[in-house]
Amino acid sequence: MSSEDKDPLVSATEGVVRGVLGWTEEKLKECVEKFRNRDLVFIRDKDTIQRAKDVRKKGEFAFFKHYVKGKEFQQYRIQFQLGLTLRSLEKKGLDFSGLKNTIFKKYDKQGLHIAQFVQNGIFSKYVGNLLEQDNTEHEIPREIIKVLHNIESTVSFIKKTDDIRQKSKEIVSKIYATSPQTFIISSSGNEAMKKCRKIKVIVMQDISSSYDDELFSSKHKEIYFLNRVNDLAD
Repeated sequence: MSSEDKDPLVSATEGVVRGVLGWTEEKLKECVEKFRNRDLVFIRDKDTIQRAKDVRKKGEFAFFKHYVKGKEFQQYRIQFQLGLTLRSLEKKGLDFSGLKNTIFKKYDKQGLHIAQFVQNGIFSKYVGNLLEQDNTEHEIPREIIKVLHNIESTVSFIKKTDDIRQKSKEIVSKIYATSPQTFIISSSGNEAMKKCRKIKVIVMQDISSSYDDELFSSKHKEIYFLNRVNDLAD
């Protein structure tokens, strides 16, 4: 039978088979690896992808996967993974600005802020804060998803360039607009931490009748959790 008389589907299949058989072992391995890491291929840098794979072994990632399940939250799990990757690069003293830019291009500001929420250790402290408020096992995933979904209105990352009065006013406006169960104010670095303390004081002067504050701090980072006080009627 001439090639012209062949069934088009058969011809196409034979073409695919010949193409696959022509692949080298290395090409096959590369293809399999890309499939396994298809959620991370947008990163492009092989070393960073490997580091992102390695952080999957961390207990913090296993905890997150346990509580944040379902295909609809896959994007959050990837952003969480990338946050751990940013932290890994930071701890090693390696440049992570390229990965930050990649995350921003892929997921916009909200995705980057979720990654930074993890990178800066806020997530683990946030979970501790949830547990202290006697949340049940069913309430914990709901609250985690809520804070990630609304991160722009429930978390404020203070920078050393921020104007104290303007930032304080912005935070108070967000709290009055959404009345979150917890609002988080975070800072990293000496100059930002100094401003963060002043901002927290100003904010609490406005909302102290409705919120209590709790501080988690380390040498280079400070995190304030402003927790809504339950009404007497509750």
